[in-house]
Amino acid sequence: MRFTPIDDYGRRHLWEITPVRDLIVVLAVASALSILYALGNVFAPVFLAFVLADLLNPFITRVERKYRCPRPIIAIIIIVIGLTALAGLLIWLVPLLLDQIAALTNRLPDYIRTLDQKYGIDLTSLLNLDAPFRVLKNKPRIVLDQIFTTTGHAVAILTAVLTTASYAVVSVMLFVLYFFFFAWHFDEGIQHLNRFVPQSRKTRILHVVSRMDAAIRDFFTGRVVIALVVGVVLSAGWFLTEVPYWFFLGMVTGFLNIVPYLSALTWPVAILLKYLDAISNDSGQSIGVLAIVLWPSVIYIAVQILDNYLLTPWIQSGQTNLSAATILIVVFIGGALAGVWGLVFAIPTAACIKILLQEFVIPPLKRWAATH
Repeated sequence: MRFTPIDDYGRRHLWEITPVRDLIVVLAVASALSILYALGNVFAPVFLAFVLADLLNPFITRVERKYRCPRPIIAIIIIVIGLTALAGLLIWLVPLLLDQIAALTNRLPDYIRTLDQKYGIDLTSLLNLDAPFRVLKNKPRIVLDQIFTTTGHAVAILTAVLTTASYAVVSVMLFVLYFFFFAWHFDEGIQHLNRFVPQSRKTRILHVVSRMDAAIRDFFTGRVVIALVVGVVLSAGWFLTEVPYWFFLGMVTGFLNIVPYLSALTWPVAILLKYLDAISNDSGQSIGVLAIVLWPSVIYIAVQILDNYLLTPWIQSGQTNLSAATILIVVFIGGALAGVWGLVFAIPTAACIKILLQEFVIPPLKRWAATH
């Protein structure tokens, strides 16, 4: 074994010493992640724009080479098509979604009173829900008068509404702007960063980065498309089986399907709401178990089979290589640390950490264990 003389370290920079350089890299990455977490609301549009540009970069590159179309034009076309489709969906679906949410809010006190009468449990008094819902439903002016009793309350509410709306508009504008520049200069930026990769480790580093990129690409391109398909199909199925608020429940289930196993939370909710709707509208006829429990469950299980055996193998060609137990653990940790964003990014982050451990941590540990 060859040892470096002590005098040689005195003539070397800190970043030229391998252990120190690795420690600096780890600290830099940890600091960057801490800053991103602290400024999550600021960097969220930038990060999402970069992820979308990374996902669409192979398509943009293929179109550029095949049709000789400049990348800025392709990016603009994608933005126009995306915004047009989003506006169409919002105009078409949002009114239906809002109507079902409003209907559920109006019927909730009736559901609670029905359970009180049928099972003798005074949930209305226990939860103290009857008075607030009655006021909201029958006397909305009282609520408005209470809110606007002082100018300070009115200004505070108006400021909060304007702040939220302004943040949403600015976030969308920044997302579109950053996506345009990322999509335009993506390949150029990758080539520029490639110059800073050490030649001695370039092959391995690029291999690791490509694995991480594939894991992230596979998760987002697969899970988002699958979530959309699951939401649409499940909404249609629950509509046919007369599940109340079918569109709202179906689309929520589709969104939760981005995180594996989380969509199962809405299955019992759909059955419960169908049961409450049935007993609150009961006209003396017997309530059929098939209609309330079986058919909504059959639809849900059929959609899950469609997801597991057709959509996931077809759309998600790669895998994150995480066990079911690991996925549940990282999802809980992500949700606890970063809320909704933590739930969404927990799995791809865990997949990237696993790749780093497989490439840089586990092999040295195996070699050490073999020699001791």
